[in-house]
Amino acid sequence: MTNEELYQLMKDGFDLLRTDINQRFAEVNQRFTEVNQRLDRVDTRLDGIDTRLRTVENGVSELKGKQSAIAGVRGWIVTACAVGAMIISIVVAIFK
Repeated sequence: MTNEELYQLMKDGFDLLRTDINQRFAEVNQRFTEVNQRLDRVDTRLDGIDTRLRTVENGVSELKGKQSAIAGVRGWIVTACAVGAMIISIVVAIFK
């Protein structure tokens, strides 16, 4: 085998290898593109879930606030009844 034949054989082998590497690189890029698209869809779904959870959190906070307000109102009602009963008892004690 001459040097020219060896050179041509190696050149053909390297060209074939370069072609194969380029094809595989294109396939890998395509797969990465597909993975990125799936990740974008997952991000979109997670954003939707986050929005829904925020709505639930707000609803729970409102319910807790209402419960706290009701407890506060109950306290004021008890206090008002006690003050009213005291005033009535003082009025009855004075006019009796």
